[in-house]
Amino acid sequence: MATRAVIFIEADNPAIGLMCVMPIGMAEVSSCQITVKAGDKVKKGQEIGMFHFGGSTHCLMFRKGVNLEFFTYGATLGPDGDTNIRVNTKIAEVKA
Repeated sequence: MATRAVIFIEADNPAIGLMCVMPIGMAEVSSCQITVKAGDKVKKGQEIGMFHFGGSTHCLMFRKGVNLEFFTYGATLGPDGDTNIRVNTKIAEVKA
């Protein structure tokens, strides 16, 4: 069982536009608590929710045509990766 939530954000940057954050709480006791409400203005780094219990992951979704450049910092990413990327580290940048 996996609990999911969906948060749509309309970015001020027109190169991003509408995007979506989907937190996924994994395992039998998973949960996703969303702390923002429709119409809230969110800022970079602001908490929008949290996980309780179980493992967790998330997915960021962008509309077709958003040009992202990803930063790997020389790490091998994925399940067999040799490095973790620290929380609050830039993972991508929008190219106009």
